[in-house]
Amino acid sequence: MHSRARSPKKLVVVDGGTHMDFYDVPQYVDRAMAEATPFFRENLAAEPVTQG
Repeated sequence: MHSRARSPKKLVVVDGGTHMDFYDVPQYVDRAMAEATPFFRENLAAEPVTQG
């Protein structure tokens, strides 16, 4: 699925977490949000985000 997705994309593997852990286990939720939030802000923003 990752290889077929259009850019931009980022694959993040969180070792030890199962699908259900990402709902309510802080160590997994926090890691996922730390990766997802900046990615979504950059790629789903109404205006392009400039670095710097």
